[in-house]
Amino acid sequence: MRQTARLTALLLRAYVRDRIALFFSLVVPLMLMVIFGYLNLGDFGRVSLAVDDQAKNDASKQLLGVLKGIETLQVTEESTDEALKRLRRTELDMLVVIPREFTIAPARPGQTVPQLVVYGDDARPQQVAVGRQILAQVIDRFSFSVTQTTPVIAVKDETVQGVRLRYVDFLVPGILGVNIMQLAVFSVAFALVADKQRGVLRRIMATPVRIPNLLAAHVVTRLFIAAGQVAVLLLVALVLFNVTIVGGLGSLVVVALLGTILFLTIGFALAGWAQSENQVPAIAQLITLPQFFFSGVFFSKNAAPEAIRPITNLLPLTFLNDALREISVQGATLWDVRTQILGLLVWIVLGFLLAVRLFRFERF
Repeated sequence: MRQTARLTALLLRAYVRDRIALFFSLVVPLMLMVIFGYLNLGDFGRVSLAVDDQAKNDASKQLLGVLKGIETLQVTEESTDEALKRLRRTELDMLVVIPREFTIAPARPGQTVPQLVVYGDDARPQQVAVGRQILAQVIDRFSFSVTQTTPVIAVKDETVQGVRLRYVDFLVPGILGVNIMQLAVFSVAFALVADKQRGVLRRIMATPVRIPNLLAAHVVTRLFIAAGQVAVLLLVALVLFNVTIVGGLGSLVVVALLGTILFLTIGFALAGWAQSENQVPAIAQLITLPQFFFSGVFFSKNAAPEAIRPITNLLPLTFLNDALREISVQGATLWDVRTQILGLLVWIVLGFLLAVRLFRFERF
């Protein structure tokens, strides 16, 4: 234990003295967060609209087809319960419920016209206003084609209180996740492969230093650095962008450390596989780059094509980002993100087995 503590202190001291390492592990992620935070790329896009078609008849299919054909609307078919849950989480802008008795025809004397129930997220007023205006135009078009004057469809507007989510609120957990991945994979792989090429590890093996203590020191060092980076990034987000962490900071740190351990196992496996420093960037980019784009760092993971979503949803960075974002934005507890934590634990086991298989000191 004492030997591990001394080795950890030495590695931390070497890291702090390395200005280039400090720059890439602290300044670069801060630059990404500041640039994308000020760009505010998520300010407005398409209006996400869920439709619960309870009628399932020709008239409702006709209305649904028209809505799906409007480019501004991103239409999905969902049940009311599921869509309302997503509305409250600000994962949807609007919900339209088509009643069972829905028709597109003039109302008979004494009868009322079918009524659509339209729910809007009060946290997304701009999107909801655009969506309601489009829906009103569609209803006017149907009414004019049938009666030329009288509306044949009525609308009942409802409001759902959602989470007031800005793009920077979405961005911060993704920056935390990708920074943890980059730190764990690249720093361990580069450090160990460089020591391997210089013969440092071979000389260490000739000293009383125990190999498990050396590896433990590398792990503890990266956990300290990761905790420091999370603290710095959160401080900048709180001060510069007024980001509110809805969930507990303790839960956020626990998930971040789990993610660090996961990617450290991948870093050790990469260090055992790569034979030279020149191989590290290519292999590391092959591992991290797809996750950078498909795991919900800068944009929602649902932006990926549907054909590959079953794969992207199982990526380790996806589990990490989802858990961090649930805690940060939705106020989730560790129990609430147990599925994501289970995914991280499964990847930790897989990464550990891979590291054990590939990492051999006798090759050094």
